[in-house]
Amino acid sequence: MLSGRSFTITFVFITLLSIGFQGCSSVTARQGTPFVSGIKDRSLSDKEKAYAYFCTGYSYMLDRDWENAAINFEKAILLDRSSERVIRHLATCYFQLGENEKSVDFIEKLARLKPHDFSVHYTLATLYETVGKHQDAIAEYERARRCKTTKLDNVFLADILYRLANLYMQEGMMEKGAECYQNMFDLKLVNEPAKIYYEIGQRYFEKNDIKKALEYFLKVKETDPKLSFASFYLTLCYDALNDYKNALKESNAFLEKDPDNWVMHLALSEIYGKIKNESKKSEEIEKTRKILRKNVDAGSKNTKEYFMLCQIYRNQHKISEAIDVIESMKLIPMDKETKRDTHFLLANLYYEDQKMNKVEEELQMTLKLDPDFHEASNFLGYLFVENNKNLDEAMQLINRALKAQPRNGAYIDSLGWAYYKKAQAEGRNDYLIIALQKLLEAVQLLEEPDIYEHIGDVHYSLGNWDEAVKVWEKAQTLYKTMRSNEVQVENITTKLEKVKSLISLEETSSKVIANHLGVETITRP
Repeated sequence: MLSGRSFTITFVFITLLSIGFQGCSSVTARQGTPFVSGIKDRSLSDKEKAYAYFCTGYSYMLDRDWENAAINFEKAILLDRSSERVIRHLATCYFQLGENEKSVDFIEKLARLKPHDFSVHYTLATLYETVGKHQDAIAEYERARRCKTTKLDNVFLADILYRLANLYMQEGMMEKGAECYQNMFDLKLVNEPAKIYYEIGQRYFEKNDIKKALEYFLKVKETDPKLSFASFYLTLCYDALNDYKNALKESNAFLEKDPDNWVMHLALSEIYGKIKNESKKSEEIEKTRKILRKNVDAGSKNTKEYFMLCQIYRNQHKISEAIDVIESMKLIPMDKETKRDTHFLLANLYYEDQKMNKVEEELQMTLKLDPDFHEASNFLGYLFVENNKNLDEAMQLINRALKAQPRNGAYIDSLGWAYYKKAQAEGRNDYLIIALQKLLEAVQLLEEPDIYEHIGDVHYSLGNWDEAVKVWEKAQTLYKTMRSNEVQVENITTKLEKVKSLISLEETSSKVIANHLGVETITRP
């Protein structure tokens, strides 16, 4: 089948231009020579003037001088408002000039003049689709479908049904989209049904209707077994439906034809993980790593390959290798957003590697590329706070992040911690009170052990030792349930031992003082 995507709007206009050109053959004197200027010695009627302007516009159009063509066609339409051919050409000129809204206006007029014209509704629908008016496009495509068509129109009818199917599915009307595709089959407008089934399956998969997607991918396999990517999607469908036996079968069938497809090896590792086959899972991850390593070393331009290889190294706690991968990624072409994400990822990796100067450098680069990237604003602000550095700037950065996400518990924790650090630096108890308020607000939104630890630190500084013990013990419990938190557990255990020792010492001192006062009372005359 000729894919619907191959029909450009320009082609549609060219088709329309071929209609109604009669009556202008005499305009041959010289391309670009205004026809009107050659008429002398007598006054012209409005019809004659309109025709003269039309022919002049047409002459300019042959030279692809769309602007002067439009000027003359506009003069013609003022004198002959119902001229279909002038309206058609005005629509074409404005489309070529990039003024799509004006082009739409003229095709709408034409649709009112010719309500049963297939090509007019088709052109209008295509223009609506171009300017993002999807509902209007759907309505016009449906009107075109109801028009009488010739065999010549069948190619365009196939395109209409193809476009309609895609629009319906984009709008979430999956059954209507599938009905359009089916109509293509019924009218025998499809030469390669497997590709159509494949597209329907993809659409259902994107909408997370896995059972329907599976149904169509199975039709692909039945219609054309050579299309290996059907097995790729069948693997994903069976996996989502917990049918791991068939998922493994399809994934292996796919890898027989494409053994170096790292995406499938990665998907296969996840399937093995779900069925608790750890050795096979590790084997597939290692295959994925080797393929990605080979591609990256060969200078791959696919950023996803760098990110995924980095993630594998990170999961294996090989932070230096992960950093090297992303640093090498800086050498390949990237758009601005990907560059930003690259620097932000490096900041996180260097933080894990405890290279704080590099963390700050990468975060500054991130914010230079995107000043509104609130995750980086909060990270840099918190980094300054943790290192008792640039505390005023840190609070500005954190407040900028909070402006973007005022209910983000992590950001509120950062601000509370900044007030705590300011209180320590400036000896201000009022900042400690604000810090406690912010941290208590943060923990209501995000129950994380480090927020409890921060609350305990503030209580300790305020002399609320019993409260400090309660929240530190809560933090200790949460840290122990999480992996790779041995350092945090050790630190908070030390804090708890210290404060409990102080509480015990205080209680002992109080008893000694009380006993001393009691003895004094007894012995006093």
